[in-house]
Amino acid sequence: MPHELHKESRLLIQEALKDPLVRIPRALKSDYYSHQKGLHLKYLLQVNLFAQFAYASYTLADIYVLTDVHTLLIITKLGFTVLVTLLTIWIYHHKQNLPLFDLLLPTSIIGASAVWFFNLNQSESPYTQIYQYASLVFIVLANLSVHVHFKPSLITSALITLMIYIGVYFNVDGDRQQLILFSLIYLPVLSFSIYISWNSTLKSRIVFLQHTLNEYNRQAFEHMAHTDSLTGLNNRRSFEYLAHRHLLSIVEEDHPDPTSLIVFDVDHFKKINDNYGHDIGDKVLKIIAETACSEMRPTDILARYGGEEFIALLPNTHLDDALKIADSLRQRIERTEVAIDQQQTLRFTISVGAAILETCENDLYTLIKQADIALYQAKANGRNRVEHYDPFISPVLEPQVHGSWSNDRPIKIVEE
Repeated sequence: MPHELHKESRLLIQEALKDPLVRIPRALKSDYYSHQKGLHLKYLLQVNLFAQFAYASYTLADIYVLTDVHTLLIITKLGFTVLVTLLTIWIYHHKQNLPLFDLLLPTSIIGASAVWFFNLNQSESPYTQIYQYASLVFIVLANLSVHVHFKPSLITSALITLMIYIGVYFNVDGDRQQLILFSLIYLPVLSFSIYISWNSTLKSRIVFLQHTLNEYNRQAFEHMAHTDSLTGLNNRRSFEYLAHRHLLSIVEEDHPDPTSLIVFDVDHFKKINDNYGHDIGDKVLKIIAETACSEMRPTDILARYGGEEFIALLPNTHLDDALKIADSLRQRIERTEVAIDQQQTLRFTISVGAAILETCENDLYTLIKQADIALYQAKANGRNRVEHYDPFISPVLEPQVHGSWSNDRPIKIVEE
């Protein structure tokens, strides 16, 4: 995601965190599901399987209490458990749908409670009215497993409650006193379980939004550390690191692709600042950065190297192609105007120096020095032009006009 979209997303997240319901912004929902999937999918599989095992193990208690329906218990409960377990494993391996998986256990508990009360109502045991209170575990277990969606859990909770009350009604033959007593015990448990579901889903949203906000902030700080604040281009440190990495990568190749480099700066930039002010000078630098960005390819490494100086490493580029790119940039800049006021505009030019990596050695210092010498020649030959470094023609000069590099300060990059 581009940096500007990150900024917009940070604002959305900050607003969402202020919302009492902490609703996930629509633009981040797919990221939310991906994040939750990584955290909870395997956990939900384990919860579903353990829940089915626990449900099946309750058959022992059922057999102990409901002594007259052993065969029915084994067929219905164990059959239902096997069916749901196979369905759970199939969904996990073939669907990987987190919202569906999040509601799988609550949905299966609707059926589990129906099967359980069906068996309970078929028994003539004197303990059935006491044993019906064991159904409270259904609603608790259903809401304990919810981590992603709260609203659908309200629907499943309502259906489980409906199924339980139907079972209780028939189990007590519609006895009003028994129904009231059951409600007095069941409804607080229902409320507590719904709170658990709400709190789990709320925390999941908060954790996701806070994690995403922290990640965006980290990227923003990293972006600031490696980006020129005025132009938005790479800064000197970032350029040297990226360029050095590229040169290291081509050293290992038997026939490395050609790599060229161009250095360019604004002609008479000091006069622009002196005559029109630094705000106009800043506008000039921004326009150059925007124009250079549009001329460069995605693989090129462009940076503001300092002051009015810009630099670009052009991978897989012969010198002739680098000169064409440089001259196209020079011509576009020459045709550009900056508005000083409503009646006055300013035109400006750039000079460009180019060089190509002649050997397989990853000598970034030498390559920059050669391009800077070519830039010095462009300045000496009248400005608003492109020159390339030629070891047979170019004099062995130390840059005097733009002395950004010197022999006693070689470039050192430490791999991160």
